[in-house]
Amino acid sequence: MKEKAIGLDLGTSSLGIAVSDALGIVHPRKAFFFPSKAYRRAIAHFYALVEETGVKVAALGLPLNMDGSEGPSALRSRKFKEIVEKERPDIAIVLVDERLTTVEAYENLRKGGMKASKKDSYIDSESAAIILESYLNGKGESHA
Repeated sequence: MKEKAIGLDLGTSSLGIAVSDALGIVHPRKAFFFPSKAYRRAIAHFYALVEETGVKVAALGLPLNMDGSEGPSALRSRKFKEIVEKERPDIAIVLVDERLTTVEAYENLRKGGMKASKKDSYIDSESAAIILESYLNGKGESHA
């Protein structure tokens, strides 16, 4: 039996979501969209997902620059983690390097035969699935 976990790809107005089951199979979920920078709504949705699934660990994408430095997007993920850890210490948030996950996600969707016009509505959750798979497989660099 494998660890069940949630994968998250946090954007400025969307939260890509994927959930793994007891067999370690990752299932992308419908992305959650919220008004730009209304991160409290994303956190509330995440808490509801935790209650629904019973999962107590989440792999949150940390969008590093290609040189490994952190910009505003990485700070957004760190702030999300900080808030969750303060409010819900029962939930572990692991930051996972998500460099190039969007490129990989677009490629996965293309290989799956998805039309270009539909890719944008699935890209965030596909990215979350890649982040979660990286965490579950111990690949990708994790950041505290």
